[in-house]
Amino acid sequence: MGLRNILWRSAPAVLAVAAAFGWAYVNVYGPSGWVGVVLWILSLVVALALTALAFFWCSRALLSLAVAAPLVLCLNLANEAVTRQALAERGRVSECLVRQETPQQRTVTETHHRPGTSPGDPGSTWTSTRTETFYEYRLACPQARPDAMTTDTSVAKAGAVIAVRWDPAGRITPRPAGNDTPATGFMNAALMGGVAVLFSLVDAVLDATGFGRRARPPGRRLWGRLRRRP
Repeated sequence: MGLRNILWRSAPAVLAVAAAFGWAYVNVYGPSGWVGVVLWILSLVVALALTALAFFWCSRALLSLAVAAPLVLCLNLANEAVTRQALAERGRVSECLVRQETPQQRTVTETHHRPGTSPGDPGSTWTSTRTETFYEYRLACPQARPDAMTTDTSVAKAGAVIAVRWDPAGRITPRPAGNDTPATGFMNAALMGGVAVLFSLVDAVLDATGFGRRARPPGRRLWGRLRRRP
């Protein structure tokens, strides 16, 4: 396997990182209405499909997880980074009076999967649940907007005045104004994407050297059949 094939093996991870940022920009800057909804769904499906492809493209179970997990984090971090960028560009800050603070709880269910360690082993899947506390606020702001805000932590009590950053376009939920810099979010997202690409390259190099060679994963077997088709 030459350098060209090694780089080709990392293509799904690279494209997944690009798709993550594409989905984030569609989410925050895309058109409104049904066209925006369709683009949002399509861009998210593409990002998730490329993440899944990068997962199955690896020959080793541990490296598959090492590629997919950072890509999922990259998707979330990219969305947060673009959101911060949009708030820095078009957001407004208002001094709002907190009328009411209401703690709420929600139950989060997560599905986990451990790949098999040998060919034919489907692995195991299980779910876990946890309870999270969040806080809902009723606000009184000078422009009558925003009138509500939700945070993961308690930021003010009833009767306090708090600086709230909000989006006049209404596409981003209000949040407490802080020293949020988009550059930090972009750096974290790029770091997670770089980690995923690095592990995909490690898997390709190990295959090229014949170290711990295993049967080709489903994605590569499918690609091989398509290339041989006349």
